[in-house]
Amino acid sequence: MSISKQGIILLTGATGFLGSHILDKLVKNDYNVAILKRSWSDTWRINHLLDKIKVFDLDLTSLEKIFQSVKPEYIIHLATSYSKFDSDVDMNNMRKANILFPVELLEVGVKYGLKGFINTGTFFEYDCSQQPINEDSPISPFNLYAQTKLDFELILKSYAVKININTFRIFSPYGEKDNNKLIPMLIQKALSKQTIQLSDGMQKLDFIYSLDVANAYVKALEAMFLEKEPGCYNIYNLGSGIPTSVREVVSVIEQNLGEYLNVVWGKPSTVDIPIAYADLLKIKKELLWTPGHSIHQGIANTIDYYRNKGV
Repeated sequence: MSISKQGIILLTGATGFLGSHILDKLVKNDYNVAILKRSWSDTWRINHLLDKIKVFDLDLTSLEKIFQSVKPEYIIHLATSYSKFDSDVDMNNMRKANILFPVELLEVGVKYGLKGFINTGTFFEYDCSQQPINEDSPISPFNLYAQTKLDFELILKSYAVKININTFRIFSPYGEKDNNKLIPMLIQKALSKQTIQLSDGMQKLDFIYSLDVANAYVKALEAMFLEKEPGCYNIYNLGSGIPTSVREVVSVIEQNLGEYLNVVWGKPSTVDIPIAYADLLKIKKELLWTPGHSIHQGIANTIDYYRNKGV
């Protein structure tokens, strides 16, 4: 085991969809990992990993004591409070989760020798009027959630004189153990022969498979190990780089299942971004990362998961 892997990686959001895949990847790569969760967190996604990691309950132990105990060298931060539409927002809770909590992580972390911080943002932070979207594209938050991510990133950037920092702005992730988003919804309804009500299906998004996301986080971690001095602050778009319409997603699912889905197509959405996909030039050049799964491979794996799980 390398010297770098002997240090602790602290992961937040490990019980969530992407966090569980990143935790699995870290454990498989022999990293020493500690996670932060709540005592009431549902750990169903990571139960098979709990005996291989250190687990801390934030409501039972202070951050100060946690950092005193493990002194993590790097933090991978995925914990978040998410709401797509502002009408559903608990702004006080979102501010605490998306701004105040990670700032406290930074403060305590730096005090105990933190070397690097990998942050998680969203493509919702961008003005999506021009495609593809690169890291220098104009900023125009789609919702309050994206605004809180931007607010935290402004604070985060000021810590780059002390530690090395990356922010991944993730596009549209999907995969096994997903939340109730478009692709798992389509798959589960298809497997149970339900009618599926959709908009006109012309919206195009950049769907990125969860395992590819996990690989990118590990690549970023490995890059940080090579940084000798603090002062590195990078933003990377994390997507497939390919715009795929909802109709195309339905077609891929149909091809994998060998049957047509019972879809009722509706009117164009008036509340969603019509098209968004990533320019991957920077992440490919600097982290040597490329997506490893096509939409066909990723959806086939996801279908297998839900089929074996039972709908």
